[in-house]
Amino acid sequence: MRMAGRDDTGVQWTVTREEMEQMLREAAKRLGARLPRRLQVAVRPLAEAYFRTTARGGELRVVINDALADAPRDVLEALSEVIVARASGAARPRMVGKPFWDHVETEELRERMQANYLARQRSFDPELQGMASDLAGLFDAVNETYFESGLPRPLLGWTRRPITYRWGWYSSMVRPHGLIVINCLLDDPKVPRFVLEGTMYHEMLHMQVDPVVVNGRRVVHTRQFRTLERRFDRHEDLRPQYRKVLRRYGREVDAVRRTRGRRGRR
Repeated sequence: MRMAGRDDTGVQWTVTREEMEQMLREAAKRLGARLPRRLQVAVRPLAEAYFRTTARGGELRVVINDALADAPRDVLEALSEVIVARASGAARPRMVGKPFWDHVETEELRERMQANYLARQRSFDPELQGMASDLAGLFDAVNETYFESGLPRPLLGWTRRPITYRWGWYSSMVRPHGLIVINCLLDDPKVPRFVLEGTMYHEMLHMQVDPVVVNGRRVVHTRQFRTLERRFDRHEDLRPQYRKVLRRYGREVDAVRRTRGRRGRR
């Protein structure tokens, strides 16, 4: 199967799969990295990531976002360096492949990535009103208290499902003002209001404090960010409350499992 040519979506591929694999091999040589003997490269409609890599059984599988399929050849060569750096650890991804990083900042690609992300993502619903809390009112209250109402309202949403590894996130991918998503586990009348405010405040800080690149690594929680984070009135009380939410959710999950187990034994 070739990447060059057009597919049924009308996207024009720049290179063949074999050429992309050769680019990866050449990038590995330049970086002094070792790759598995077998490479498998594909272009897929990813929601957000530029690419994904999986190493298993002596094979490296590379999936490239279809938004990059028609990128110029020099950009794909630079992307190969970034992929090899990430997969092998031979270098920090942000320290190699400059033409690729320049390309992803172009207006055309940012618009394409945003459209794809909003159409393909399955992680959140852009609904302001939850079961117990309203995100618009929450944002406005935190904005007035801590930012002098100076931040424009981004796209807001709740996660579609409870998640246990983060309480929210901010993405600058969505234009013009970004995206803030809050974990629906916090959309509960049992959760104190200040916990929602503290979570929103953390994500809003990402709108104010730009990430930096340190030794090739993109850092979003900088020293400045952590200093400002502690300005939240009840910052020290947030972590214990998060643990309470997780314990309550764990008990609910266990109760559902026990109920299903009893039904299965009937």
